[in-house]
Amino acid sequence: MFLGYIYVYSAIIIFSSIEVISKFIGSSIGPLNLWLFRMIFAIFVFSPFVKRKTLKNLSLRDWLNLLWLGVFAIGIGTSLFHIGLTHISAAEVAIVFSSNPLFVLLFSVVIYKERFPIRVYLGMALGFIAAIITSYIPGQFSHDLYALYIIIAAILFALYTVVGRSISQKTSSATLNGISFGIGIVTVLCLMGWLHNPIRLPFKAIPYVAYLGIIATGVAYLLFFKGVQKTSASLGSMAFFVKPWLAAFLAFLILGEKFTLRRDIGGALMALSLIMAYWPSKRSIKS
Repeated sequence: MFLGYIYVYSAIIIFSSIEVISKFIGSSIGPLNLWLFRMIFAIFVFSPFVKRKTLKNLSLRDWLNLLWLGVFAIGIGTSLFHIGLTHISAAEVAIVFSSNPLFVLLFSVVIYKERFPIRVYLGMALGFIAAIITSYIPGQFSHDLYALYIIIAAILFALYTVVGRSISQKTSSATLNGISFGIGIVTVLCLMGWLHNPIRLPFKAIPYVAYLGIIATGVAYLLFFKGVQKTSASLGSMAFFVKPWLAAFLAFLILGEKFTLRRDIGGALMALSLIMAYWPSKRSIKS
């Protein structure tokens, strides 16, 4: 159990650097190029763990789900995340995107008809309020539009988590990600061609993009799910409550982003909502 916590919180610490490092190199590489090469680097991490022999277990419906998840959730959704990140602060993005586990619960209710204690629903409602407080600034349409991009990305990634659950059970999470990222790469390339966005990776950006792809995406993902296996999904997801604070602190140190009352309130409410929604019962801890 203790080793599981080390895995989970190590992953969360690494995840917390994504928005800050992406923002730090934003002037040298465009958002679509950043996500494209981040996926390419990540696939090198996932590839050794892909269980190719289990692909025969996937039905036609599973492959169709993989297709639209790769196109919309990975390709388009995370592209929106990177575009939004270039226009609003890293700390705000971290807080808003931390609503992703709450959308996972919402889609679990809608798609799989799961039922939770009233505490969970109150936590979900509080989290959505926190996202609104953090992302909405009256009279600043441009800011609100890019914040909406982040919310859309969180929703699509939550769908990826929920719908991909059944696929990963037939293969593995690394297999799910390897295939989805491959489809995502093709999607982003098509999107860049349609937008006449040239493919380029500046030499000075390579170390940072490699870190984001290999460490912050590939290794961190493997650490997180290894930790979840040793603890529980509830404890793992609840650990995300520290992400907004770590990201805000890193944004302050590296980017010089100042703390604001609106952001602090939003971050506190988001952390509280995740704790409320994902606090495990005694039964889930034992399992």
